Amino acid sequence: MNWNVASKIAGGLTAVYVLHNAHDTGVKMSEEHVKEKAAHRLSHFYLPSRRMEDRNITTSKLKDWYFRTNADWNFPDKVNAFTGYIKGAFKQMTYDVVPAFLATGALLSKKYSKYFGLGLLAYAVKYFICDVMDVGRPNYLETTEVE
Repeated sequence: MNWNVASKIAGGLTAVYVLHNAHDTGVKMSEEHVKEKAAHRLSHFYLPSRRMEDRNITTSKLKDWYFRTNADWNFPDKVNAFTGYIKGAFKQMTYDVVPAFLATGALLSKKYSKYFGLGLLAYAVKYFICDVMDVGRPNYLETTEVE
């Protein structure tokens, strides 16, 4: 098999991997962002709806209506979902900048694609040893007994 073809295949697979990670992180961050912002928004509307200066039943019903209207309004949730997705996807892309760069080079370069492919191979070995096998990282859970 030609090295350039192998490098292009590895670059394509790495690009799919990086984009899949970015999408998954964006979805998770989107869900978290919606929940955080909704909790803040609803507590902002809930507390005034429970506070009564007088015992007027009409005021109480109006405050309940106002709270329910704001609780059912989902436009802020849609905006927060979008901003959370973008924030999460770009955050993950910054973590995966090295494989993304190597994958782009392997896919787009004609002359140097085999070198980018070798870089992808070296990065994959480093990723497997350091991140999957967890070699070379301090074990903070290990205790040393002092007498």
